[in-house]
Amino acid sequence: MVRRVRLWVGVVSALVVCLVLPGAAAAAPLTATQIRIADHPGFVRVVVDFSGGTVAFNELDATDPDPFPDGFARIRLLHPGVKSAAMPVRDAGVFARIAQSGGRLTIRLSGADRQFKYLSYVVQHGPERVVFDLFKSRPPSDDAEITRGHGGCLTFTGHSVSKTRVRAAGRERNLFEHQFQVVLRRRGGRIQRQHHVAAAGGRWHTSFAYPHAARQTGTLEAVDLSEKDGALVCLVQVRVRFGG
Repeated sequence: MVRRVRLWVGVVSALVVCLVLPGAAAAAPLTATQIRIADHPGFVRVVVDFSGGTVAFNELDATDPDPFPDGFARIRLLHPGVKSAAMPVRDAGVFARIAQSGGRLTIRLSGADRQFKYLSYVVQHGPERVVFDLFKSRPPSDDAEITRGHGGCLTFTGHSVSKTRVRAAGRERNLFEHQFQVVLRRRGGRIQRQHHVAAAGGRWHTSFAYPHAARQTGTLEAVDLSEKDGALVCLVQVRVRFGG
């Protein structure tokens, strides 16, 4: 009888150790739990919430980073055992959904053709989430103008647009090879002219002519895209009048 009691106590103790010791039980996999969408003056934000693990930025790759021509953007997340329990969401002109295949999730974002011009994404921790911003193509409202990018990556210090020429100047910080594009967009979002710029000593300036256009309100941008996958790294933008 004593032997049986000791055996039972040993079994219970082993079970307690398995429950208490870290890593003794299988950890829950990284799981996408929810999609949220919010409209902002210059962009629509899509947030994917995660539980059960940590997302590393280098696990993400924008396989289709340009939403302008067809309204679609796709981002792939490669992580061993990753899963999705997030339901599709439609709001603010964007349909967001997640496809799962093995250790891979594909986040698919779609809107109207030419509704959005850039896609950016960033990983945030505590709580774990990935934030995607789809920047609107139309000329920015006052609230959507950006004269200083995140962390001072790009800054507009001055600009002017005549009937035939663009002039702009600003500051640059920590961009890859200190190079980027200055872009003049039409009212519908199409590019009227884009010009390559290289900063020196943290400052930049440019002057270039653009093809004739009817008088209209458009957007003047300084923009840098990722060397890795073409997603947006830095953007400053202002509303301008040009053409005529």
